[in-house]
Amino acid sequence: MNDVSRMNGASQHPPHPQRMELSTDQAVENAALAGAAAIQKLVAERNELRTRLASHEQETAAYRALNNELRRRLLLVHQTYVEMAKGVVGDLERFDVALRESAQDAHSTIEAQTHWEEAAPAPQAPAQNGAVRANGARPKEPAPAA
Repeated sequence: MNDVSRMNGASQHPPHPQRMELSTDQAVENAALAGAAAIQKLVAERNELRTRLASHEQETAAYRALNNELRRRLLLVHQTYVEMAKGVVGDLERFDVALRESAQDAHSTIEAQTHWEEAAPAPQAPAQNGAVRANGARPKEPAPAA
């Protein structure tokens, strides 16, 4: 063989056609088997993912239904508390009105008593020992008899 054919990658011995066919057929068969195994693996993974997806969809639907029920109950509780709060505010307003009326009645009664006492004449007692004159001075006491 010459140097040119060596440089072009030619080997010294020509390849055996039967051996090359065998290795090519075996390589194709191995590749086909590997491809089939890969396809089977992909199909199994796809089926597993479909099963998981269906399970997640069912779980999501159950959570949505539960969420809707909880939301409905929360709104019902909210309405109940609003109505109760309105009732409490109404009771407090009635209590406030009653308390103000009671305080006003008590104030009116006290004022009426004060005016009545001021209008009534004070009883005049005869001047005795310890009596006080209008100017605030006490009269002189008579000397004791001997």
